[in-house]
Amino acid sequence: MKHHLNYSKEDPNYILLEKIFKIIGSRKLRTIIASKGVKNTNMMIISIKIIFTAILFNTTIEFVVSELKRDKKLQKFFKINEIPSALQISEFNSRFQPDTFVKITNSILMQTKPIKRRGKRTFIIDATPVDLDYNTKRKHRSKKYLKKQNLKWSYATSSYGFYIEFKATIVIEHKSAIPVAILIHSGAPHDTKIFSEIMENLRKRRIIRKKDTIIFDRGYYKYENYQIGISKYKIVPLIFPKEKFKLQKLKDKLTYPLRVFKNKKTENQAKKLYETLTKTLLQKIENWKRYKPIRGKIEDFFKLCESGLGLKKIHKYTPKSAETTIFIVFLAGLITTLGYNSKTALQKLSET
Repeated sequence: MKHHLNYSKEDPNYILLEKIFKIIGSRKLRTIIASKGVKNTNMMIISIKIIFTAILFNTTIEFVVSELKRDKKLQKFFKINEIPSALQISEFNSRFQPDTFVKITNSILMQTKPIKRRGKRTFIIDATPVDLDYNTKRKHRSKKYLKKQNLKWSYATSSYGFYIEFKATIVIEHKSAIPVAILIHSGAPHDTKIFSEIMENLRKRRIIRKKDTIIFDRGYYKYENYQIGISKYKIVPLIFPKEKFKLQKLKDKLTYPLRVFKNKKTENQAKKLYETLTKTLLQKIENWKRYKPIRGKIEDFFKLCESGLGLKKIHKYTPKSAETTIFIVFLAGLITTLGYNSKTALQKLSET
């Protein structure tokens, strides 16, 4: 039997939700939501509040709706007069592509607590698999069907075999531990193949700047990615090396790109920047183990999503249902903006 969601000012979950609801209901965030093509902003905000409550209390949207209808205090807390049904929430959210929720999430997280740009910044990037609950042995899905659903087959060399999943890539800023970007990929593309796509997303959204350091795990390891990071994006791509890594081989590959010589006026300046980035990268990569504790911050963030907010427990049968993953990352991001961003705080929340 489920316990009622009795509202209490002393309940830690409601204390946290109150702070989050204040952010969600602000005029600034309503403007952001409307700018992404959402006409009924009130319904979107109500939906987000109900979904967040379901995630935080480890229950269902249906149960939260039934509790809202039962409890007047809860209605007042939600600042809601008309309570939509779970079906209405589902139908409303189904009007939007997952990409819309990704854009809303990214914009809100950046606007809620903008990163102060003073000097060079360090960002951490990692991904987590989001498998769909398809019983592939019981019901086979053809490539044609999967293509219509924007899904792809993946394969693991272990006994897991063929499976269907998404990949959620998260980018967090080191000092604040706040996520600044989320990307969703269909299937399980290898990290080395989506390196440029991630970097392009960060550049277009003006998250990264010259001389910033981006920390990646070994999954993104590829000599070409070191080159791309320095020559194209002008950042220090600290990709943790694999055992076969040869420092001299990397040095041989890090030569001036041809674009450096196109403009004689800026040639010396461009060379100097390239040399600075290369020198910094080589120094850091020789001591890459020192940066493992820094990278541990994103692992703590994933623990919050998976253990604290139930990412692994969510059943997902379609690309649309993968939206729940975005909402979980969204909620986790808002939690970190409220100051729950230390290793200890994230671990405590993961254990609740």
